[in-house]
Amino acid sequence: MNNVSQLPMRLIIIVCIGFLLSALIPSSESLEVLTSIITLVLIIMLLREDFGMETKSWLILALGTYSLGVFADLLDEIPELGNHKLLNNADDVFMHIGVFLMCFCFIKILHQRRTLIDSLNTQVTKARDLESVLSRQALQDELTGLLNRRSLFRRFDEMAINHQRGMLAYIDIDNFKQVNDRLGHSLGDELLVITANSLLKTVPLGSRSYRIGGDEFIVLLPSDDQQMCEEWISDLYDITTKTREEYNIGISVGIAPYYPGNLSDPDSILTQADNAMYTNKNKEKA
Repeated sequence: MNNVSQLPMRLIIIVCIGFLLSALIPSSESLEVLTSIITLVLIIMLLREDFGMETKSWLILALGTYSLGVFADLLDEIPELGNHKLLNNADDVFMHIGVFLMCFCFIKILHQRRTLIDSLNTQVTKARDLESVLSRQALQDELTGLLNRRSLFRRFDEMAINHQRGMLAYIDIDNFKQVNDRLGHSLGDELLVITANSLLKTVPLGSRSYRIGGDEFIVLLPSDDQQMCEEWISDLYDITTKTREEYNIGISVGIAPYYPGNLSDPDSILTQADNAMYTNKNKEKA
């Protein structure tokens, strides 16, 4: 990344305009002396800034040229040399060249600043994109695209703060291990994706679906209406009929309510739903 001066941009522009005016507008001798001294001091100050070697070389050339012009102007004030043609023209020539070089340096400084700002903006955009990707990866299941366990517990905290209530559904795929053993892990992954899509298609509006590990899924239903919950489970069984037959699997669902009184202990809610899920699984086997 290019080095750039810490001087404010407005100061750079004002000084650049000042140099041009001092070179083009006639002024009194005392003002010329003051302007020359200020200019030399400013060039020396600029040389202490970290612009990079190329810009600094141009500044040194500007300092040398402008100094020759000032020196020639001082010699021109000596009576014995006042009518010397070379001195009469040299001071203006060298000082104008020095001013031109200074303006050239300021243009390079402005270009450096603009390049640096563009580069920083690009880096900020990349950093924000990377942050978004990392945040999504941290809260999202890579295989199914559903939210993950970390996101679930973050949601529990949010619901506890907002005193929400509803139903938690714990979903497990029966005989999933046999699918991996018989058909391979690639088809097992495919089954997980199909199950995740089935959840997304059937859950009531406002629900959130999670994969918390293996073949275990969680759905947070936004209402504690038992009838709505049973209707959703029925829809889930209907939409997965073909899949269950094709893969020779079953789906077990356990339900547990959540409310302001138990949201502070999400593990107990998950345990209650998990126990209900295993109870339903054992009933189906019987």
